[in-house]
Amino acid sequence: MEKNLKFSMLLPYPAPEPIERLFRLVERMQNYPIDSIWLPDHLLMYPKGYCPDVWSIISALAVKTPLKLGTGVTCPHRRHPAVFAQMTATIEHLSTGGLSVGIGAGEAMNLDPFGIEWRKKPVKKMVEFIEVCRLLWNSGEARKVSYEGEFYRLDNAYLQIKPNRKIPFYIGANGKRTRFIAGMIAEGWIPIGESPRTYAKNLEDVREGAKKAGRSIEEIDRALQIYTAIADKEEDLNFVRMFPAVLLLGGLKKLKEGGYEVEIDEIGDEFYFKELIPGEEMENRLYELIPKVPIELTNEFSIMGNRDECIERIEEFAKAGVNHFILINVGPNPKETLRIYGEEIIPYFRESL
Repeated sequence: MEKNLKFSMLLPYPAPEPIERLFRLVERMQNYPIDSIWLPDHLLMYPKGYCPDVWSIISALAVKTPLKLGTGVTCPHRRHPAVFAQMTATIEHLSTGGLSVGIGAGEAMNLDPFGIEWRKKPVKKMVEFIEVCRLLWNSGEARKVSYEGEFYRLDNAYLQIKPNRKIPFYIGANGKRTRFIAGMIAEGWIPIGESPRTYAKNLEDVREGAKKAGRSIEEIDRALQIYTAIADKEEDLNFVRMFPAVLLLGGLKKLKEGGYEVEIDEIGDEFYFKELIPGEEMENRLYELIPKVPIELTNEFSIMGNRDECIERIEEFAKAGVNHFILINVGPNPKETLRIYGEEIIPYFRESL
């Protein structure tokens, strides 16, 4: 098993009001051996709720916490890479722990309702976005940079600020092509909605990309965003199983590719996750379908159960290749789940390895 397992937390989004509650939650997390804190980058989210700008939150947290901060994940469509590179370099200067950028090719909920174009070669655009950011982070008045891409162009450009430390890119790759690209160019792979079986299978695409680029898979942080909940009574987990169920409803193709028998005929592909747009109609339909997702499947694609069961699940994922768990804490008592991870589960892995 991997000997350097990392455990991080994704802050809850939609966020609790007021925003200060997020800061208090981070203060609580600092009491435990957590590696980093990650936040979603959304304009809209499911379920509906309070969704403040994540980069403003990260900027404020950067001066409040020694923990590393990251996004899971942003996209290349809402910000020009020059603006993004300057913004993130500035935040890195404010941060004690450093900054990571999770990035994906985009999804409908953050773009379609706002008239933001993203469907023309979004993966190529994401790759160019990464390339331009890296060029600008290493630029300066004595090192002007030029770039001629399909989406972006630089002409003797440079920034008058650069990060003190390297800002790694984690690609939120959930398709074969983007996983291959993650292996070729990214510092990390950060999927969501995986079981040990699908993770091990899909990691091979990342490995192939790394091999193509002359890299070792060990150079890539193999992360996973995953829902977790701890309770001694099985019935206390019934409600929170809706969270992995929604992911599964939006990724039936992945289930079939992973060799799972899916017998939810009336669902079809109507909830392909990249096309989801939150709203009353979608939410009503999801609530109809969530009970149809077998508990066995939600267990496969999450870390839920009592303390020992969660340890067993983590071991299964680690054997599949995960070395960095980005935990989405859904309770049913989130404060107690955090405590058990911080005082029992994380120390268990640190001491046993």
